[in-house]
Amino acid sequence: MPRKRTPTYTIEFPLHIPIWQQHRLEKKFHIARMVYNACLGEALKRHKTVKADKRYRTLLHEPKSKERSKELMAIRTNHGFSEYGIHQFVKAVQHKFKEHIGSFEAQKLATRAFQTVEKLHYGKSKRVHFKKYNDDISVENKSNKTGLRYIEGTIIWGDKPTKKNPKPKNRLCMPISPKPDDEYAHVALLDKTKYVRILKREIRGKIRYFVQLIQEGYPPEKRNRNVADEETKRIGLDIGTSTIAISSESKVELRELAPACHHDEKEIRSIQRKMNRSKRSTNPTNFKSNGTIKKGRLTWKYSKRYERLRQKRKELYRKVAVGRKMAHEKLANDILALGSDIRVETMRFQSLQKRAKNTNRNHTNGKINRKKRFGKSIANRAPAILLTIIERKLNYQGKSIKKIDTYATKASQFNHITGKYHKKQLSERWNDFGEFRIQRDLYSAFLIANTNETLNSVDIDLCHAKWNDFIELHHCEIARLKQSTSKTLRWFVA
Repeated sequence: MPRKRTPTYTIEFPLHIPIWQQHRLEKKFHIARMVYNACLGEALKRHKTVKADKRYRTLLHEPKSKERSKELMAIRTNHGFSEYGIHQFVKAVQHKFKEHIGSFEAQKLATRAFQTVEKLHYGKSKRVHFKKYNDDISVENKSNKTGLRYIEGTIIWGDKPTKKNPKPKNRLCMPISPKPDDEYAHVALLDKTKYVRILKREIRGKIRYFVQLIQEGYPPEKRNRNVADEETKRIGLDIGTSTIAISSESKVELRELAPACHHDEKEIRSIQRKMNRSKRSTNPTNFKSNGTIKKGRLTWKYSKRYERLRQKRKELYRKVAVGRKMAHEKLANDILALGSDIRVETMRFQSLQKRAKNTNRNHTNGKINRKKRFGKSIANRAPAILLTIIERKLNYQGKSIKKIDTYATKASQFNHITGKYHKKQLSERWNDFGEFRIQRDLYSAFLIANTNETLNSVDIDLCHAKWNDFIELHHCEIARLKQSTSKTLRWFVA
């Protein structure tokens, strides 16, 4: 019988270790990178072998059925294109480096490599990337018994001492020390550790090492966290590429996603131009006379100046990513403080990133509209990450986000008073109700919050019951938005 999954959470600590341990740790990471690349290369070969199989290609064009799925799986298994097949391959690779990396850690690296190629196999990605020498990497175990493990305030990586080998080679003992006033960390360390993950990051041009303990159970509650009085209160979320509309019984709000986390586009463009000039000057034979890159396999050389610029650009992106994640965590806590019955439309943000296929003209001036859509906005705001964070926090309560059927509900087009649908342009930000107007995104969040339990239609009776309270909260929010210092929010109520 399969093991029952227990709830887990992660807590992270920095590692403060001497230089000699850093060198030994760096060697282990270097070996882990080679193991991962070896598994990735082998999985890629097996993927190409499966795709070259004539029977496999024929089956892909046949109608979907259980028999077809079984036969496709049998072909993949025969060619060794499976997670277990890559585990078998990594055994011989790991045996060469058994003094540095354990079998479970090698299996986790093999699983990660197979999952990467599996996305390519099923068309979810276009290419795979091998780990370069200076790339960030992480290594994790499957259990907390052997190899990389946590024991009484110390991270141990290496074989256990025995009578034959009282001092194993390449063994690391790295203490972790949470701050004395960090009550959350001290309580979290009392829980059982499932397994350990160790990783390295480049921060401000320096390599730093961190350890993540995957603990069993639920994370400790923080003292200053607000919790909803009634967990069954409904919350409707209408999330966009740059804002999110929130509708609940006690609050109606339009919030900007990660308002303080913006890339300095001018500085990034300047860095990229400098990098381009440096690359062209050090690799003149790789470019044609018209300035375009030659086709085929090319060897690139990068100057020290280029590497410094690349590190600077990477640091700019890292700072924004860290700040954005912190902003999303705070916003998720604010939403969960209103209730835990959270409803949201199903969204495919990846499709919004792509350029438009059809060429259209502007009705007013006749010019061709740009095909760019919301790629830069989604890259800066990362709305999907916010939903992932909310889902993770709800899982601690044994719940999950309720995703309504977008095409059946049509919250942005529905009017609960008339019961009719009216399609609007993106530029139309208001719904006209005669005596007053209701902001479009806030009204959509209100309808999403008042959907039926089947999540495919709006409960009109429930909307009528909560309509007056919503109008009062809505007008207060509109007055606040008009006084906001954010240009983005003011545009939504202009």
